[in-house]
Amino acid sequence: MSEHKIFVFKTTYVTFKAERALKKAGIPYKIVTKPRDISSDCGLAVRVDAGDEAATASLLAESGIETLGVW
Repeated sequence: MSEHKIFVFKTTYVTFKAERALKKAGIPYKIVTKPRDISSDCGLAVRVDAGDEAATASLLAESGIETLGVW
C-alpha cells in the first residue's frame, strides 16, 4: 500500500486552489509533478499522506474543488 495519495486536477489553477484549501485546513501536502501514466491537462498534482486521503477528499468536495482522480 502506498504511503501517499496523489490528487489530480484538470488545470493548474484548480491545483493551486486545492493547495490553498489544504493549507488553510492544516492538512500537510506537497505540490508534485503529475505521474506520466495519469492523463490530464495539468502537469501538477497534490500529494498527501495516505492517512489524510479521506480528510482531503472531504475538504475538496466541501470546497467545490473537483478532482480528476486519486492515485
